[in-house]
Amino acid sequence: MSKHRQQRARGVRPLGCTLALALGTIVLSACQPEEPEECVTTEQFFKEQVWAPTLSTQCITCHNPAGVAKDSQFVLQSSDFTGYLDANLATVERLAKLEYEGEPWILIKPTNTVEHGGGVQFDRGSEQYDALAELVDRIRNPVECEAPNTDETYLADVTMLSELETLRKASLSLVGRLPTPEEELAVSTRGLEALDEVLDAMMEEDAFYTRLKEIYNDHFLTDKYVRDTSAIGLLDGEDYPSAYWFEGIADEEEQNRARQLANRAVARENLELVAHVVREGRPFTEILTADYMMVNPFSARSYGLDVSFEDMDDPNQWREARRPGLPHAGVLTSHIWLNRFPTTPTNRNRHRARMVFQFFLATDVLALAERPIDPTNIESFNPTRESEYCTVCHANIDPIGGTLQNWDDLGRYRPMEGGWYQEMYAPGYGDEALPAGRTLEASMWLAEQLAVDPRFAAAQVHIIYEGMTGDVPLREPSDPSAPTYLADLVAFGAQNTELQRISDLFVESEYDLKLLFKEIVKSPFYRAKGFEPTWDEEMAQSEEADQRLAELAPVGTARWLTPEQLERKIVAVTGYPWQRSLTSDNYLLDFAEYRIFYGGIDSDTIIERMSDPNGIMASIAMRMANEVACWNTARDFTEAAAQRRLFPYVEPGFEPEDDNGFEIPAVTEAIRANIQHLHWHLLGEELELNDPEIDRTYALFLEVWRDGRRGLAVGEYEVQLPGPCQADVDFWSDQPLSGVESIENDPTYSIRAWMAVMTYLLSDYRFLHE
Repeated sequence: MSKHRQQRARGVRPLGCTLALALGTIVLSACQPEEPEECVTTEQFFKEQVWAPTLSTQCITCHNPAGVAKDSQFVLQSSDFTGYLDANLATVERLAKLEYEGEPWILIKPTNTVEHGGGVQFDRGSEQYDALAELVDRIRNPVECEAPNTDETYLADVTMLSELETLRKASLSLVGRLPTPEEELAVSTRGLEALDEVLDAMMEEDAFYTRLKEIYNDHFLTDKYVRDTSAIGLLDGEDYPSAYWFEGIADEEEQNRARQLANRAVARENLELVAHVVREGRPFTEILTADYMMVNPFSARSYGLDVSFEDMDDPNQWREARRPGLPHAGVLTSHIWLNRFPTTPTNRNRHRARMVFQFFLATDVLALAERPIDPTNIESFNPTRESEYCTVCHANIDPIGGTLQNWDDLGRYRPMEGGWYQEMYAPGYGDEALPAGRTLEASMWLAEQLAVDPRFAAAQVHIIYEGMTGDVPLREPSDPSAPTYLADLVAFGAQNTELQRISDLFVESEYDLKLLFKEIVKSPFYRAKGFEPTWDEEMAQSEEADQRLAELAPVGTARWLTPEQLERKIVAVTGYPWQRSLTSDNYLLDFAEYRIFYGGIDSDTIIERMSDPNGIMASIAMRMANEVACWNTARDFTEAAAQRRLFPYVEPGFEPEDDNGFEIPAVTEAIRANIQHLHWHLLGEELELNDPEIDRTYALFLEVWRDGRRGLAVGEYEVQLPGPCQADVDFWSDQPLSGVESIENDPTYSIRAWMAVMTYLLSDYRFLHE
């Protein structure tokens, strides 16, 4: 029997212990039942001991479908490939049966016992070698284990958002508003089936396309050029002689408006292409294969294109357009995209190729060779073609760089007169070489290859997942010495399986991007909201509990809201933005205010959103809570009760106690009902009236109200509300409210008590996080 199949029977007491008990002998240490050795399947051993620490970090850098060893018998699939572990284990099993002078071929190659193009990957006797040798032994002597307990699944004890809570969360994320009563009714009665229908309808709204462009700009970063004339300044005068057409407008105000709108349209052309493809219900691969560009009335004139529009003054009208002689290939040939990711005479499109891998193939080519490079070992005349240290990356990126050869460092279409550099890898894609007859349209050919690569689907799943959750999809762990290695491996496996499932559905749907949003919203990684373990207090202090918590760390999306998302949420719940007046700066959206300080990006020098709040961000959030509560509490009371968002169940004069300090039950019930409403409206919490959270919020209201009544009685506090907290001007028109409508005084101190409640809830992490 194989040494891997020898197991102790679970729960069987050793014979010596049985005899000792029979004789009444106290031998406690000898009578402890031995812990059974855990049975590890070959698949699990391969995943934990061989694939993750060795094959996925060293071997796959060359032995992949596009690597320098792609023509060998040992080709591995990355985690973006559905069923990659099974496929890779099958490859290893096949090679484990091949021998050279009595030794398995798969053991002598990486040790360079026989010539190996990649040199020595590990030595005999190393942990990596021993693990691979044991795997070979397991393959030849299969391990038999009991089927795992289906109750011990990855998501056991994880609580999920209800369908209604999921709807609310998705609605705020996708369209920046709360669900309508009709949408809530549909989902509460028909569940996830109705959720799909409601989300489909939401994704027809303009707000969804604003969110979609926001998600993709976080990757393309082309909003770097939306200010001033940054985008138009990139248009070469030789190709676009009418780029500054607006300078001919006599009226200065109109000229400035046209300048801003033209520049913005040029800057956002590829983002508008993304929105156009989705809005038209076309396969999302068209963002690469589109033989057109997107223009509106303002950018069309800058490009010098004759395009028909219903209203030449409407910047929201977008049309497909083609520049004669230009081989359009969607985003790949966008003038702005090519400038955002430029090239140089020495870089030779390698940077652009790296971005192609990152955005459209879910591959970080820099991670293909994370081994430190000793420059003294590089003695080749042409290292990018001849040195193993360099070919790991260059064999992948250089061919794709060659397919972008017709676009110069300024993003202009300038085919190379002498052809591509002969010392570099020839233009192509994986095993496919660029057809000789398609050199002038090489970018179009590249787009066609990308569109049928399974990794394109995985890349878009990753982008949407990050956009919806705020978390970058997990990378496969590679350091077995890390304390959380096994937990990280379990977490990666569970998440990757879910993302692969969604990716497969995406391909089956013919690349319907809206499907990704719906599937991610319904996935447990988006809906998870808590963990309720069944273990006891002793178990909670164990290593197993730590392991379990580490496994579940990536589940759930309690993300710190971006400035744009928080601003939309404030408007959704209060009806008003966080700004002093309609003409003043918006605190969260303007770069001159808090947009960057609150973790936003400018797509230029600041390109990564901050997901962990710091002291400055916490202070901004506190100021927001105070000011939004101050500005909107009295304002909401100026509306009829049926129209109020915040206080539909109470009036400004409602006081919970009479002059003798006795509770007024009817008023108290109304106040508690309104608090219950605020917990749902602001935080999405479905609470019973007797919930401790309601009690705590009511206690705050009562404490502030009592102190205010005392202060008013002794003249310490004024009846009049502070100036900014008065509701005497209509926000949208900036016109004074009539005396009947306006609220300037607070004689019962109830309005200020409600302000305290609003501040308390608006500063809650459940409001600031998604």
